[in-house]
Amino acid sequence: MENLKRTNLRQYLSPPLGLLFACLFTPAVVLAELSGSLEEDAITKRLTPDAQVNIDTSGASAPAGATLSADAGKKRYEYTCKMCHGTGVAGAPKLGDKALWQNRLAEGLDTLVQHAIHGYKAMPPKGGCATCSDEEIRKTVEFMISQVK
Repeated sequence: MENLKRTNLRQYLSPPLGLLFACLFTPAVVLAELSGSLEEDAITKRLTPDAQVNIDTSGASAPAGATLSADAGKKRYEYTCKMCHGTGVAGAPKLGDKALWQNRLAEGLDTLVQHAIHGYKAMPPKGGCATCSDEEIRKTVEFMISQVK
């Protein structure tokens, strides 16, 4: 009788254990094959970054008295603000959508600039651009407003 119990137990455990083994090890084998050569030089080459990003952590912004170009607001929008305001992520009013901007425009330029500088609802201060000057943020808000007037 005891021998019969062991047989039944193996019968029930074998398929799940086999499936578990397949789920754990098959992806590793497939990924190893798809990723290319497993030689050390090839692996090192794949792990080498294609580019390097340097982030200015000094907190410095544009020098005092520096004038921004006429299209500074548009450039900042393209580099920073478009990620959210181009798609409406997290309730950000989309650029050019007059209906979404109507109530915001009623608050006035200075209020919108302050929201942009200090953050508002889901938007972080300066839209996440820690190195942007307040004047650059103002130019960006002015650009965005110009797209809905």
